[in-house]
Amino acid sequence: MKKITLYTNPNSRGRIIRWLLEECGADYEVVPVPFGENGTKSADYLAVNPMGKLPAVKYGDAVITETAALITFLAELFPEKNLIPAVGTAERGEFYRWLMFAMHAEYAFMDKWHGIPETPERKRSIGYGSFDEVVATLTKFLHGKEYALGNHFTALDLYLSGLIAWGIMRAQVLDMDSELGAFMKRHAARPAFAKSQALDAELAKQMGLE
Repeated sequence: MKKITLYTNPNSRGRIIRWLLEECGADYEVVPVPFGENGTKSADYLAVNPMGKLPAVKYGDAVITETAALITFLAELFPEKNLIPAVGTAERGEFYRWLMFAMHAEYAFMDKWHGIPETPERKRSIGYGSFDEVVATLTKFLHGKEYALGNHFTALDLYLSGLIAWGIMRAQVLDMDSELGAFMKRHAARPAFAKSQALDAELAKQMGLE
């Protein structure tokens, strides 16, 4: 396997990718990147990701960015961990469906957090409809389930849990005492999550972010 390098900041979506790498049992190197001119906007980092966004992963000489792409790529890279349904199955299609849905849900949470009005014109122009529709749809999908797909943990559970945690603790637009909160808490009890959190806490200390 080629060398894996994670470019991250503890205050970024890199936390989700670190969690996934720990679930995979991956051997990886971490490059801490501060925000701003000396980090994400520096010439060195823009050579990695011209958008100046985190996280990014180098796999050998190849660069992969965008969290959903990284989730899929890394889950496929470690097939023995069974973190993504097999290619060509209906379950794989469902995995893609709800992963893409979660990307739109993030924008719904962000808009709600910033108080952007949901006018009829805006609802027609955005990809997610409305905040209430997103929450209701996701809640219905996860209702009564331990796992989003099938009978075991996948990278979709990880991505959804990270999104829900952000919606509860950062954006404060979701309720911890909801079905979504309960789903997130179950998966946050996994050992790989605890390890990734501890590693990011140590990295935050090293970067002077505390």
